[in-house]
Amino acid sequence: MTSIFDAAKGAQKLFLVSSKAAPPAISTWATAKGIESTVAGGLDTSFFPTLTTQELGRHVLYAETLPSTQTLLQASTLELRPLAPEDFRLVCWTPLQSTGRGRGANTWVAPEGCLTFSYQSFFTDGQSLPFVQYLVSLAVVRTAQHFGASRVAIKWPNDIYVDGMKIAGVLCQSEYFQGRFCLTTGIGFNISNPEPTTCLNKLVGNAVTREAFMAAYCNVYEPMEAEFRRTGFASFEQDYTNHWLHTNQLVKVQGDRPGEPEMAATIQGLSPSGCLLATSDSGQRYELYPDGNSFDFFKGLLKRKV
Repeated sequence: MTSIFDAAKGAQKLFLVSSKAAPPAISTWATAKGIESTVAGGLDTSFFPTLTTQELGRHVLYAETLPSTQTLLQASTLELRPLAPEDFRLVCWTPLQSTGRGRGANTWVAPEGCLTFSYQSFFTDGQSLPFVQYLVSLAVVRTAQHFGASRVAIKWPNDIYVDGMKIAGVLCQSEYFQGRFCLTTGIGFNISNPEPTTCLNKLVGNAVTREAFMAAYCNVYEPMEAEFRRTGFASFEQDYTNHWLHTNQLVKVQGDRPGEPEMAATIQGLSPSGCLLATSDSGQRYELYPDGNSFDFFKGLLKRKV
């Protein structure tokens, strides 16, 4: 099990930054870990003032540099889950991430100008989990639209594109503990680096800060998650597919066995279980789980991950 100190290796100092009083157990934990409870990193002026949420974003674990917000938040959650109140939500943010995590074993360096943060969610219905990354992706698109970005689209299962160029990515990882699934969601969004692809500020012609985007995302996502808990993904599915790149896309589905021919199929949408649903000309249905398959969008090739 990764300790919080291992996860934060390379960080100059950790801060617990809150806009309201932290629960006593959380404050005690932070003190014992040498985490300073204070306002840092400009959150007092450019994040908290525009935050309208009840819980999400109210407590931020912050460092000037980190290997990975995802790794640190997961390590913190392991220590906090026996202590924290059920409604406690922690966000982890750093301006400079050196070993960001993607799907599988992928890692990447987030340069200055890229927003990288992670946050906690808790669910009791395991069948709803495959849909959460779709909900998050839609929330990212809605947040970008809030700032005037009109051409932002979703590439299944967890990437955000603009004009054929990736601008953001989403990672959702869950662990089960005492009747609840603890979901750690990581988001990376290029705010102000116009090269080598594109960035939000180039799209909208304004200087959006990373803190402003993160606050807007929290404001957008928290009520979406509350509705998702009540009604599921059905009320979001039409908007999700309206903003994805795959409506009626012709693809080739690679078989499970070596040498097996690829099958031509057309993407229909999402299945009730959260899979990508495609059908062949003969009517054969393919349901592809996001964790078990990869999608080369530009080649139109769906294949098993190895």
